[in-house]
Amino acid sequence: MESTNNNKDKDFLKTLARGIDLIKSFDMGNPGMTLTEVANRNDMSRASARRFLLTLKRLGFIMQAGTRFQLTAKILDIGSQYLANLDFIEVITPFMREVSQKLGKACSATVLDGVDIVYVARIPSKQQILSVNLHIGSRLPAYCTSMGRVLLASLSEPELDNYFNKAELKSLTQQTVTNEIKLRENLKRVKLDGYAVVDQELEDGLRSIAIPVYNGKGNVLCAINVGLQVGRLAMKEAVSNCLPVLKNAVEKAEEALSHHP
Repeated sequence: MESTNNNKDKDFLKTLARGIDLIKSFDMGNPGMTLTEVANRNDMSRASARRFLLTLKRLGFIMQAGTRFQLTAKILDIGSQYLANLDFIEVITPFMREVSQKLGKACSATVLDGVDIVYVARIPSKQQILSVNLHIGSRLPAYCTSMGRVLLASLSEPELDNYFNKAELKSLTQQTVTNEIKLRENLKRVKLDGYAVVDQELEDGLRSIAIPVYNGKGNVLCAINVGLQVGRLAMKEAVSNCLPVLKNAVEKAEEALSHHP
């Protein structure tokens, strides 16, 4: 696993960076690993991996079952502190629930973190559209998602330049736009229209519509969206059905946020 340590600054703690990398290596594909697997995945010796694992175990963040190690629920304490600071979530969630009930679709909220969007709120539906199960903390690439494009469209030019310098634009389907010039043109349209539509760029059979949520100072707090299956409605009809519901919910959410301390 590639280390986050590319920094030679004397104030940069390599040990802390490697510990965080090790925690992140326990992902959906590797929920439990042996000492050797942890060492190989993090490009470190077995002795170093063992010290990291036993330290995290003593702190309660990792448990051991036989020869395998896995994260404990205590790791959620770290993320929950971040979510607790996003006090706007409790304000917008009722309006997201309203969207989900009216459209019968999952409604999600994300923020931009580096080159990805991160899910900070989600109202699920009975209908599973994506092949992966999304939850709070899930990440998806920003460039090929409707919420990602809404959030990218809100960036300044220097911020957008920085994004494209770091982002790896891969084709996830035959529809995925990976050309930077085309993506920049798309983001300009998103900014003018006030919403983004993505048609099967993240996954075949999946469409999504997203709009931004602003605070009282005119800054984008997050993006919310609904996902749709291809085939039930033409794209134009899907937008005309879903967009007014999303806009109405966001207008009410922004009104509530204006009174929120």
